[in-house]
Amino acid sequence: MATSYLSESVEVDRKSAIAGAYSLRIEMSRVLLEIASGKLDLHDVLIKNADHAPTKHLYLVKALEVIGNVGKVKARRLMAELEITEKRRIESLSAIERQALLDKFEAAI
Repeated sequence: MATSYLSESVEVDRKSAIAGAYSLRIEMSRVLLEIASGKLDLHDVLIKNADHAPTKHLYLVKALEVIGNVGKVKARRLMAELEITEKRRIESLSAIERQALLDKFEAAI
C-alpha cells in the first residue's frame, strides 16, 4: 500500500504545527514563571512585552493569578469590575483596558 505525496505532506505539516504549538506553550510557561518570580511585573506584561509572541497568547486571568498575593479569586474579581471576560487574551486588550487594569491592580494591591 503506497502512500501518496499529499498524505506525506499533510503529515509533515501536522507534525510541524504540533511542534510549534508545543514550543509556544513552553515559552508561555516560562513567561508565567517569570511573572511569579517577580522578574516581570504587570506593566511589563501588558505594555512592554504585549507584542511578544508567548506573552500575547496568554490568558489575562492566568497572568494575574500567578502574581504574588493575587490568586484566582482576586484576579477574577478585578477583571469582573472592569468588565473583562475570563477568556480574554493579552493581545485582545485595548490600550484603555490595559491602563484601567494597571490602575485598578495597583490600587487593589
